[in-house]
Amino acid sequence: MWFGWSVASNPLAGWWGKNKKKAIIIGVALVAVWWLAAGRGHPEVERTAIPDGYPSAGREVLVQAPSDPDDPLPLVIILHDGNSDVETLERESKASSLANRRDLALAFPEAVAGTWRLDDPNGSDLQYLRDVVRFMDEKRTDVDPDRVYVWGVGEGARLALLAACGTGTPTFAAVGVVGQFETEPGPTCDSVTPHGRVAETKWDGDVTDALWKFSRDLRRTA
Repeated sequence: MWFGWSVASNPLAGWWGKNKKKAIIIGVALVAVWWLAAGRGHPEVERTAIPDGYPSAGREVLVQAPSDPDDPLPLVIILHDGNSDVETLERESKASSLANRRDLALAFPEAVAGTWRLDDPNGSDLQYLRDVVRFMDEKRTDVDPDRVYVWGVGEGARLALLAACGTGTPTFAAVGVVGQFETEPGPTCDSVTPHGRVAETKWDGDVTDALWKFSRDLRRTA
């Protein structure tokens, strides 16, 4: 005995025959809208230069930040080790994935000729970091000034601590240090800026997640 529907008795088949073209067009449009919405707020990492009007004009930095967020965003400054590749750190740290999941702005400053100038009496690298923070807020996105963090590895960790432990009003809400050191790299500064450390030799996504877990609930104190 046959219990199936015939095409003639199936009202959906008749509707499909009359509206197939329209349904396909609507379906394609919905997929396109979904695709655009899925990509919204997930900007690509790009290399740019600090513009004229800043003391560090012309120095380059990798950035990832939505241009018009609904609310001010946390900003994470990530400093590479001396003589290392900033693009490699950006890729291996998985920080972009974290930024997409947590709605962060990212900046990867770059040392001149691969070397951070920690002993520069003029503090040009420290000024560069201040310019990066200002540039990100003024030109790239809307930064929450109470949630600006600096993380670094190796020589970048030394610069991060130097920047976070300077005199005057702190720029950073927290500083994160990555690496294994016989002695603490640079000044200790918990009385000025909260300081976290991940003793790993390789910066990967797990290290980034640990640094964010440490940093996320902290607030800058004057």
